[in-house]
Amino acid sequence: MSLAPNEPVDEPTLRDFLGRVLGWGKHRAVDRAVRSIHLSLARDAVLVLLGEDDLVPLALALHRRTLGAARPFVVCDPRRGNWKPTVRSPGNRVSGAEALAAAAGGTLCLRHSRLPDDYAKMTEMAREPDAAVRVVVCAAPSADPFLILPGPLTIPPLASRAEDLPRIIEEYGQDAVATLGARPDAFTAEDRAWIARSCATTLHEVEKAALRLVALRMAGSISGAAGRLGMAPVSLRRWIARKAE
Repeated sequence: MSLAPNEPVDEPTLRDFLGRVLGWGKHRAVDRAVRSIHLSLARDAVLVLLGEDDLVPLALALHRRTLGAARPFVVCDPRRGNWKPTVRSPGNRVSGAEALAAAAGGTLCLRHSRLPDDYAKMTEMAREPDAAVRVVVCAAPSADPFLILPGPLTIPPLASRAEDLPRIIEEYGQDAVATLGARPDAFTAEDRAWIARSCATTLHEVEKAALRLVALRMAGSISGAAGRLGMAPVSLRRWIARKAE
């Protein structure tokens, strides 16, 4: 059973986001990525993301831009507990079968290096014709050298895209403003400079920093920002201290 989004996929917006991730001007890579995404929505293929970073946040971002934020997005990572989604992280299930059931109508995300103990059972369930779940697998670049078709999305290291960094930071800042419902001026030039100086190691770190800085500016306090983000104030305080070193 294919997965039909509630609204048609906004192709220009999706392509622009893929340009942010893969590189603006990488038109062939973006074309291949769009094809792979549509094959995964039709459940004709698993969507594979390859990169050195934690790619779960990217999988979530693609989910929101294709199926929509209202559809379930569930991670299955047996090394983590069962928890509900928050503003800063998706929900997780230890069991593959439970994760697949929770992801009905949406996306199930797996880390290639952390497959569940009941992976065989989960795979059998996912192959059923009426299993309306899109499966995304996140892996290291060398995880599956025999994967040929459909083409995986291979995410280049952020260190190789120095010329794109200001635009990447700006767009993740805009995403943070939209996610938290903040005023447009909640992401400032000072924030952009701080991220470029302290957090520009991976796309995920840039995204996380933008979200936290906007939350801090909205709330005016660490405890208030932590509440908006669904995290412990002590964790946010430690993150700020580490990045300020």
